[in-house]
Amino acid sequence: MAQELVVGYNPLPAAERVAHYQGLVRSRLIWLGIGVVLLVALWFWLRDQLDTASTIWLFVLGLGFSGVWLVIAIILYVAARRALDRINATQGYAIRVDPQGIEVAGKTVAWPDVAGIATVRRGLGGQPRLTLRDTTGVTASVPITFLDTLPGTLDSAIRAYSRGSQWIDTSKLGN
Repeated sequence: MAQELVVGYNPLPAAERVAHYQGLVRSRLIWLGIGVVLLVALWFWLRDQLDTASTIWLFVLGLGFSGVWLVIAIILYVAARRALDRINATQGYAIRVDPQGIEVAGKTVAWPDVAGIATVRRGLGGQPRLTLRDTTGVTASVPITFLDTLPGTLDSAIRAYSRGSQWIDTSKLGN
């Protein structure tokens, strides 16, 4: 058996999310532009029948839906961009497992001092994270999507190196 398992950071999933949301923003902008053109055409066609208040409501309701979707797409794009920037700014490795203990995001804990290793999901739509907690309650975590190793491989290494005393608890992820 190797003396340690070193898990690095993988920027590819984050880069794919950035590209996806960048395309989504572009698509939402195109649909917003189409909406503006259609509303202006509708206004020219019905301008004799519309007063000022009706015209304002027509544009607010007509563009509101596209505007909301555009804002959501921009927020998702910015979040994906920040995640990619965090990965690119991180030096070294994410996790190291050896017979003496485990290191997660720079925090090293010996096997007897490990209180738990779990996957958790933070907040609505949050990415699942691998969290290490020691006996004093201090935690360290890293998003699972940042890792270049599958969770099953990592769990097997943790079980082997800790001689079966530790494993990755996935019960908090839910269905």
